Amino acid sequence: MDVSIPKEFFTLQSMLTLTGATGATYVIANGCQSAFNFNPRWLALAIAQAISLFGVHATQGSGSDYFVGVVNGFLIYCTAAGATSITGRPSRSTSRETAGGAAPKRTFFQSWF
Repeated sequence: MDVSIPKEFFTLQSMLTLTGATGATYVIANGCQSAFNFNPRWLALAIAQAISLFGVHATQGSGSDYFVGVVNGFLIYCTAAGATSITGRPSRSTSRETAGGAAPKRTFFQSWF
């Protein structure tokens, strides 16, 4: 049995599918959360919208295609947010409750909400 191993994890074509766009949104938002302790609720939505609207632009969409792209951006965001809710630990309070006044560091698999 010959099994070919993929040479790339994400390609432009794979990122323009629901699964690829959701995966990219999940990885980018969680990477920012883990590395920089930065992941406001709007960040993943902005990433999802950017990926979706880039897809419309790359396929030379017209005006109505951009509207569908925005709707698809919300679908990508909701799918990625659902994945964090299922796989992630509950989010700790984002208020400044620690002794030094700094917000606690969030981990990669922590829920966005």
